[in-house]
Amino acid sequence: MSSESVAKTVLIIGVNGAIGSSLVTKYKSEGWTVKCISRAANEGLNLDLTEVSSVDVVEAHLKEQGCPDLVIHCSGLLHDSLNMPERQLEELDTDWLMKSLEVNLISHVHLAKAINRVLTKEKPFTWVSLSAMVGSISDNGLGGWYSYRTSKAALNMFIKGVSLEWKRRNKGNRTFLIHPGTTKSNMSSPFSVRKDKLYSPELSATRIYDVIENTGVEANGQFYNWNSNVIPW
Repeated sequence: MSSESVAKTVLIIGVNGAIGSSLVTKYKSEGWTVKCISRAANEGLNLDLTEVSSVDVVEAHLKEQGCPDLVIHCSGLLHDSLNMPERQLEELDTDWLMKSLEVNLISHVHLAKAINRVLTKEKPFTWVSLSAMVGSISDNGLGGWYSYRTSKAALNMFIKGVSLEWKRRNKGNRTFLIHPGTTKSNMSSPFSVRKDKLYSPELSATRIYDVIENTGVEANGQFYNWNSNVIPW
């Protein structure tokens, strides 16, 4: 991206998570104005984006504060104290599937609807959702993890659709997805991961920053790995 098109205001969602928190630190260190949304935010807007009422709340907030130049949605759900990724179909629970869809898809939908209401045609805008390689249908050679895979695949399709709509509003808009790699966090803590495949939150944040900074309009509608390689749908 050229210096003229570099965004200077970023809205980060999920700042209490390992990656979200590190992204806040990274963007502040790069001189950006950082705004936050989280269900338990120490700063910024305290809000649950899985609630439909959040659309109007975020819209009003953005009309007052102004539409950011960049949005990074980091929130995601893989497991909780009662539910782990399914190993086989019999373990798939409908309530847990719906909860996964709420966090991994619907929270992105609600935020996008709010952004859509304040997005102008005058200046380029960038949206990035963190997804997961296991959401790639063509990459799925192991099966299992039904709720997480399904919700991330749905997110991928949603962002693909939004990228086409927002591209028509401004040819400079970029709407895409990034797989950050397995990051040391509460999400990855129950799993045995090779040390060389488990990345620090700081490294993941830097990689995400680099992908965003080092791609142009060709990023629109793409699904990137942390190393800027395109992941097949």
